[in-house]
Amino acid sequence: MRTHYSAEERRRYVSDRVATRLVLNFSGFEYTSVHALVERLARCAEQTGKVFGFTVERSPQAADETDHASVTVFTSKGSDWRVDARLVQFGWFDIVAEYENAAYPTDFLANFVKYLAFFADGTVLRYMRTSKLYFLFSIYPLVLAVVFAAASLFAADWITDRAGLTDWMLLPTAIVFWLILCRWPGRFFYLPLTISDWGFARDMVNRSNPQIDDRMELFSRRIAEEISASSHDEIVISTHSFGSLWAIGALTRALEENPSLLEGKKLRFLALGSSHLKIALCPKALWMRDQLKKVLSEPTLFWHEFQSKDDAIAFYKSDPFTPIGLSGDPDSYKVDRVRFKRGMELARYRRMKRSLYRTHGQYVRYYDYAVDFDFGIRLFGPFDARSLAATPYMVRMLASDSRAQQE
Repeated sequence: MRTHYSAEERRRYVSDRVATRLVLNFSGFEYTSVHALVERLARCAEQTGKVFGFTVERSPQAADETDHASVTVFTSKGSDWRVDARLVQFGWFDIVAEYENAAYPTDFLANFVKYLAFFADGTVLRYMRTSKLYFLFSIYPLVLAVVFAAASLFAADWITDRAGLTDWMLLPTAIVFWLILCRWPGRFFYLPLTISDWGFARDMVNRSNPQIDDRMELFSRRIAEEISASSHDEIVISTHSFGSLWAIGALTRALEENPSLLEGKKLRFLALGSSHLKIALCPKALWMRDQLKKVLSEPTLFWHEFQSKDDAIAFYKSDPFTPIGLSGDPDSYKVDRVRFKRGMELARYRRMKRSLYRTHGQYVRYYDYAVDFDFGIRLFGPFDARSLAATPYMVRMLASDSRAQQE
């Protein structure tokens, strides 16, 4: 790690700081309550503080909590700085629960048909052209289902032959075996969860679930209220996975109601393992492409996207806009490709890699070492998120300064 920095780097290190921050945080497709999400963020903040040498305290405002949003104030303190962050955590775990806990096998089969629709309309081919890694993730459930189908046919043929059953019993027996395999051991390979995820995605493409639309309207009103009332040094909309879709949709609706909503505001949009292309690449999702175009046209908005080769559930090595025919201003967005291994102890990294979904969630979890892609430093640290995107060395300066002071 560098220990010597130029005078200009030192000047930016001190000048590109904020004292207040509004954070609007949108989680991904996970059955986790708003309270649990805030607790996880608090652990992330604590660990980030340990790594970078600052303290973090929180004071929850219970009067401003609902089932779908909560407010917590975090205060971070370093040797010569302080940041007060108002964090609004949005929640849609109840909608996720309806997909994850749906009746089996009826809803599983219904969601499987919705999943196959992404093949039928050519979306999966667009995934292949955009990100090879995501293409492999998109065909994974189909490959697994075909393997289970082959095993089921073999087992059904063996049983009907040994039991002396008529040939017409072969197919029904194979279907029963296939449904059993998809349920177990399928759940150990995340098949039901993944199909639920694709079912939700198709409902979002078709805009066929009124619960999604109602929640989007609720989020839109809350975003508008928070941004309108904000006098913070910066506003950070932080999103993980499907959270980017909720944030884009809610922000677009808020801007339609109040086109001047962002005037005079410094807005930073963090897209961590974003799934917006999963929807936007679908031919029927013109509405999503229009929303992204609207967001990109806002002059005060800066988009910072993180992708990782470790993560198969995000569009690694893809531009967030050009695959859908949009051209963002090069100065208004940045894409960073990272390796989680750089920031994690080896044993913890290896445990993470055992799970496809745990790896996908690492963007919004803590790191063991000081890395410039640390999630917590962007929510609770002293630097303006846009400046930090342009000059990531500032996190190393913060870590080295804190160590020098401790010594």
